[in-house]
Amino acid sequence: MILFTCLFYTVANAQSKNVSGKVIEKKSKFGIPGASISTGEPLKTIGTTGKNGEFNVSVNVGSILVFKYIGYKDVVEQVTATTSDLVINLDEETNIMKEHVVVGYQQKTRETMTGSSVIISGKDIQNAPVGNVMELLQGRVAGLNIQNNVGSPGMRGSTVIRGISNVNVSGSGDNAFLTPTAPLFVIDGVPIDDNVNYQYGFEQSGPGVSPLSLIPTEDIEQIEVLKDAQATSLYGSKGAYGVILITTKRGKSKVPIISYTSNFYVSTPPTLRNVVGGKEERLMRINQIMQYDTSYYHGKNMVNETVFLSDSLNAYYNNATDWQSYFYRTTFNQTHNLNVAGVIIYSITR
Repeated sequence: MILFTCLFYTVANAQSKNVSGKVIEKKSKFGIPGASISTGEPLKTIGTTGKNGEFNVSVNVGSILVFKYIGYKDVVEQVTATTSDLVINLDEETNIMKEHVVVGYQQKTRETMTGSSVIISGKDIQNAPVGNVMELLQGRVAGLNIQNNVGSPGMRGSTVIRGISNVNVSGSGDNAFLTPTAPLFVIDGVPIDDNVNYQYGFEQSGPGVSPLSLIPTEDIEQIEVLKDAQATSLYGSKGAYGVILITTKRGKSKVPIISYTSNFYVSTPPTLRNVVGGKEERLMRINQIMQYDTSYYHGKNMVNETVFLSDSLNAYYNNATDWQSYFYRTTFNQTHNLNVAGVIIYSITR
């Protein structure tokens, strides 16, 4: 008897039922066409409303119907055995987002912000395997041009916001170069002027080492780029070419948080040039003389009189070192960062 009762309840609970009705706008009472009707978990769309907001769907008794439309709050209805014509009232949903921008010592909302600034979150750049923070800004800020002319680690390259706005020349003769127009860097409120150390050194065709290369990407909380006159109003003449504000992370938890980040990547060399060296170079020069000389005997005589060509044991033409392989090769790179962050609480007892 108990088994029969359970089976009867299951069949009754799973019986199908046609549900019809109308979806209207709560204030105007007009039908809303194209509203979606979903059920199940996860939600699955089973129908949409007609041009006047009417609908007709078939679901099981006990199912949950969710009515959705863009710009309106969702309405949830449960289907019972007595459910008949439904009238669904959708109410408008107003989403207001207040975004604040902190510029120097001021805090303004995005709506009242008149200057041009770009904010890059630390989450957007923390997974990029680079050795310099400036490489992360390339392509992310409109008007910011970064050229890394030197392959040495930590070199900051050339950084310009909105083009070169200064054509003044510093120095004279072979030591003359354009006055640098790099932006001012402010790291945790401390201005750092990279232009002071702008110089041309041995085996170096650009500016010196950037202090930003010493900051791990995992420690960056936010990067903000100021690109117009507001930079000058906040930081004076040093911000005439723009300001890049870098904020590092700070401990906020009373319980120490330990984080470890490890990156491993492989750098492969580009396609190398085919070169001729050693014995092949000697034979190539002999072949050029024999083919393009006025006569065979005259060419033969020239080869015999040229000592470094006639001597097959010449050390220069027997050295076939592939110099490219010494400069370009596959490298395996890895970085490791261990960070402990927290708030230090001092307790003074007497």
